Amino acid sequence: MSEEKLREYGELKRFFEVWETQLFPNQFFAPDHPHHPINVLAAIEQRAGRSRALTGLKQAIGDILEGVQDLAPGQIAQLDDALRQAGALTLTLLLARQSKVFKAILRRGQIRNDTEFYLISAALSDTSSVRSETEIATLGSMVAAYEARPNNSFKPKPLRGSA
Repeated sequence: MSEEKLREYGELKRFFEVWETQLFPNQFFAPDHPHHPINVLAAIEQRAGRSRALTGLKQAIGDILEGVQDLAPGQIAQLDDALRQAGALTLTLLLARQSKVFKAILRRGQIRNDTEFYLISAALSDTSSVRSETEIATLGSMVAAYEARPNNSFKPKPLRGSA
């Protein structure tokens, strides 16, 4: 894993830890439970390595960012302050990064991986965003093309021993 990816992983992991333990503690699992999101991330990192954990971490943070889209600017500012004080990336910064990635995918006209697929799919399903019919058609075509590709990890895999 490159130095840049290691830095990115550390920054995103810190954000995720603060979000899941300080700002919005998980209401279903205690911090020491194996299914607590922080422990799941640690298990993935241990079992599959940081590179794979980074992919899952990006998707989890994408879900968080999707969930905060409708917050008022004042609420975002409050969360940004708390994140900054905890030494984590802010929502504003992460939303700006996500916007850059979205625009790059749109310019490229092709989805390269599952993380991008979920970002574009979420954008398509967001009914509060104003998108032109052309952009919606372009995004839909990109999603369809990606779904048609063989070996996408989000597709269900056949059970062992079945056809």
